[in-house]
Amino acid sequence: MSKVPVMAMIVAVTLAACVSSPGPGQQAPASGDAGGSATADRVEATGQAIPATPSSAAATSDTEIDAIVAKARSSIDANHLAEGIKFYISALARVTKAGKRARADEITGTLNAIGTRLTVEPHESWLASDGSQRTGSSRAAARGEGPMPAVYLYESYGYAKSPVPDAFIRFEFIANEGNLNASVATDSKGLANTGITSIASPGKDAVVRAYPVFTSEGYSFAFKTVFRDFSYVAPPNLAIVAVMERTPAGDGSNPRVLDAVATSLKPLGVEVVPYNGVLAPARFGAAFGGDVTALAALAGAVKAGYFALVNVEVGQPSRMEYGGKVYNIYIANAKATLRIVRLDGTVVFAEAKDGVRGQGGTEQAAVDDCLVKVRDELSAIVNARSAVIRKAFSE
Repeated sequence: MSKVPVMAMIVAVTLAACVSSPGPGQQAPASGDAGGSATADRVEATGQAIPATPSSAAATSDTEIDAIVAKARSSIDANHLAEGIKFYISALARVTKAGKRARADEITGTLNAIGTRLTVEPHESWLASDGSQRTGSSRAAARGEGPMPAVYLYESYGYAKSPVPDAFIRFEFIANEGNLNASVATDSKGLANTGITSIASPGKDAVVRAYPVFTSEGYSFAFKTVFRDFSYVAPPNLAIVAVMERTPAGDGSNPRVLDAVATSLKPLGVEVVPYNGVLAPARFGAAFGGDVTALAALAGAVKAGYFALVNVEVGQPSRMEYGGKVYNIYIANAKATLRIVRLDGTVVFAEAKDGVRGQGGTEQAAVDDCLVKVRDELSAIVNARSAVIRKAFSE
């Protein structure tokens, strides 16, 4: 026999072995599935499709999932709710990876049912005397002051409740924006609290929501239907305009620049209320300096968030001299200061105009003309600095 045909037969046998079907215990991957699937047909190397059979890996996976679910139930029965939820999340992660949609829906339904037993309640610092929940100040919270979001996480049994430790509470802004510690673990009392370090727009309302989140094996399950909101209210968008005019004749009871300032401020996004009444110089001076008590007294029953305070001082008129000659023309000089103050005494805008000059044939005429010039100067200041003032009203 020739040696060449024998060698050809050996090569043919070798090539056939390279394309043979997997040996015992092996399974070829199905198309589009790197790990194989119990529900998909597996394709042999010969190209022939044959019905798939459940793999031992899939069977083991089901067994493992059943064991994890059993641990979850056992933990919950032992009043270890957080641990039980985490076991369920672990099982959910595995069935999701395995593409077992029906099993994933089943576990998700179980978790949602558990969620109906959870409650998120506010800390005592948020409760009013009648049991209702208080509101905070957005401006104070933006400075890190006032009550901060704090909750208790409980499991409710209808007739009783118990704290849920070792869970995470997620805090997030749902109105306005800001910075805070977003994820905080509950302690043995079920308590978790966060701190706000800034709010993007302190002049607007803000709401922080708190809800429980449980994590296991890189998967998180958020119970977003179980939440507690904390509201931070912005100050009223209303400004009281008050003017103190001092002339050589004394403090004016009917300041002539009041309406001009109020009219100039109206287009800047704030409701304007001119002060109606006789200003006591001492009280106005204290309010002008940012005294909170004086500002509250100035507001009275009006819910004001801002005060536009104008202080005008007109000096004693003098006769004009020119070239060594004295004329029957009187000159009066004035200084005017506009200051915008918040209810808490914070000055958000201030600008002064000195050397405002008026003239007239008498001392009173010079004072009157000077006040007209002051009125025009104040209107010009508001118009020129409108962007800055508008921003001050919004913060």
